Amino acid sequence: MKNIFILITLSFYIQVYSQDKCEIVKSTTLKDYATKKYSSNPIEGTEIIKIDNCKFLLGIGITSARSNNLSIMNRIASVKARRQVLQLYNGVEVTSSTEIDVEQTTINDSTSLSEYFKDYIAETSSGFVSGMETLAAFKSLDKSNYIYIIIEKL
Repeated sequence: MKNIFILITLSFYIQVYSQDKCEIVKSTTLKDYATKKYSSNPIEGTEIIKIDNCKFLLGIGITSARSNNLSIMNRIASVKARRQVLQLYNGVEVTSSTEIDVEQTTINDSTSLSEYFKDYIAETSSGFVSGMETLAAFKSLDKSNYIYIIIEKL
């Protein structure tokens, strides 16, 4: 009986320690890694990272940093980051159509044809992303983009 109690207590402490270790990794190592990687080469998308037996899902959203309003940049980049995660989990339905217009013009026995192409592409995804917290939000090194990174421990 005493051995079972010791085993349960030991497993509890191991579980608590591993959670604390992942929190430390997230707040230091992972944040530094993501900031360095995406400030020099900002790209939207998702990334799964494994550091010290801790797995994390990152959602990266980017918007132009032309606005001086930080609240607007945060909102746009946050929505884009959540969209990236949503597309990873639920997939995307893409539809496209092409419209071709041909115009004939005749002037003094000379005829010319003009063609105009219009491509319409629509992307549809549905779902709900919750529980993801902000890892970092910053401007790129050249100050042209605002990067917003959300994270979830896997």
